[in-house]
Amino acid sequence: MRYIRGRPPAGIPRLEPVYNLCPTQNSPVLRLVAGERQFDQMHWQLIPGYEPKFKTKLSTINARSETVFTSKLYRDLVIRQRCILPLSGFFEWKTDGERKRPFRIHLCDDLIMSVAGIWETWKPGTSHERSSFSILTTAANQFMSKIHERMPVILGRSDEDAWLDPEVHEQEKLQRLFKPCPSSWLTAVEVSPLVNSAKNNSPEILEPSIDLTPGRPPLLFD
Repeated sequence: MRYIRGRPPAGIPRLEPVYNLCPTQNSPVLRLVAGERQFDQMHWQLIPGYEPKFKTKLSTINARSETVFTSKLYRDLVIRQRCILPLSGFFEWKTDGERKRPFRIHLCDDLIMSVAGIWETWKPGTSHERSSFSILTTAANQFMSKIHERMPVILGRSDEDAWLDPEVHEQEKLQRLFKPCPSSWLTAVEVSPLVNSAKNNSPEILEPSIDLTPGRPPLLFD
């Protein structure tokens, strides 16, 4: 695993394959703790520390990179509590008339992409302590715009250290990392509608879709 850099980072959780990661589920998150890379399982939907219970009605699955520095919820976190989600890809849905077609987007030349996130700890230092995260999003690049107008912030390898390092806190430097990744990094394939249900978590979700409906337009990325 390329994030290890010669020795295992602290806190690598025991992992089971997840083929259909959905909001409010847990995912391994990489962050820097006392100068060392550390993996933790975190809840996908950032829960503000002021919430009385570990849940929120706020829309915190994603955080728009264009507004994180002006958001009361995110402006401190983006300066001091940044993380990376190592993902094999992500799903997005393309509107095609009245139908939404699911696509799996992944890197052309790497098995894992580094997606930028920000994290928060709820009730730190207590027996109820739990951590959660939001994914940073940005405007779609040319490739993704054929599917959706937004996309995750996908970091290049040369930007990963800066993103994790809390000593890097200048707004201008961080905003440079929010740009959409180059279109040439990405490829996509239409997948099974099985992905539409969080109950489905099997390798079959990743299989290319086969649709024999007469008159259906060809796959966007044939």
